[in-house]
Amino acid sequence: MTTVSAVKLIQPGEIQSMPADDTPLLVYPNVADLYKDRSTRFAQLAKDHDLADWLQFCAQLTAAQATAISEIDAGEVLEENFVRESLKHGVPPLSVSTWKAGEDWQKALQAFITAYEKQEVQEPVKKVFAEFKKADAAELAKQAQAYLTLDEAEVKPEWAPFIGAVLQLIWSKRAAAMTHAKIYSGENSLCPVCGSHPVTSVVRVGDRDSHRYLICSLCSSEWYGPRARCTNCDTPKEVTMLGETRESLVQGECCDDCGGYLKLMFQSRDPMMDPVADDLATIQLDMALEKEGFQRTG
Repeated sequence: MTTVSAVKLIQPGEIQSMPADDTPLLVYPNVADLYKDRSTRFAQLAKDHDLADWLQFCAQLTAAQATAISEIDAGEVLEENFVRESLKHGVPPLSVSTWKAGEDWQKALQAFITAYEKQEVQEPVKKVFAEFKKADAAELAKQAQAYLTLDEAEVKPEWAPFIGAVLQLIWSKRAAAMTHAKIYSGENSLCPVCGSHPVTSVVRVGDRDSHRYLICSLCSSEWYGPRARCTNCDTPKEVTMLGETRESLVQGECCDDCGGYLKLMFQSRDPMMDPVADDLATIQLDMALEKEGFQRTG
């Protein structure tokens, strides 16, 4: 059972502003490697894990994403003026609120199923795919729209992982095709590209060393988030890190003001980490944080 304990975080005021140098504030996803690397990480984490079967399923699902991504239409390249004005006024250029499931959704779903079926398919997955193939376009579109609007009651639980995977393909491919990332200069709690919640945040290494980025749960874009701040309510008060140990790869960044938390990962502690894979592999941390009275915000 995972236990959590308080870990001293950077004091408020030490890192409270946007970087003054050329540190990128918005980074679009590299879809050429994104899903391939994620699948590899899931498979690695599955070894000797209590959730091995689930993580191995996720490895297979993301392997299908890696195969299908080349078949996904990136859509029209957005004009610079549109991107500039959208980001300037806090409107995501690829907003989920304006998307309607159409031909792009149907083609992406078929590409994903075809890619998945190149692997050994378990019986429960075969059943879901058979249901997809029997369903009419309107029902599938309704499920996709419900997933995007977080209408959980309308999404069939057994369909949800696959619908989410296809929507990730569509949005990450569109985000990867965007340009003018340097236009972005703000601070957002939601993804500035598509408006979705972050799945987690990561303190990066390399040319973004020690800078924290929030990771979009849908399009996989990354945007700068000052450390020592709650990403949900932006309180000036100190936030607390809770985790299994001080050196754990994944910690919970917890806010006493709003009662929310978002996981924070340190890439320097494991260069192979993946935001989505390592999030799902640390569900016990979520359970422990909820027991402490915090609610997940991403």
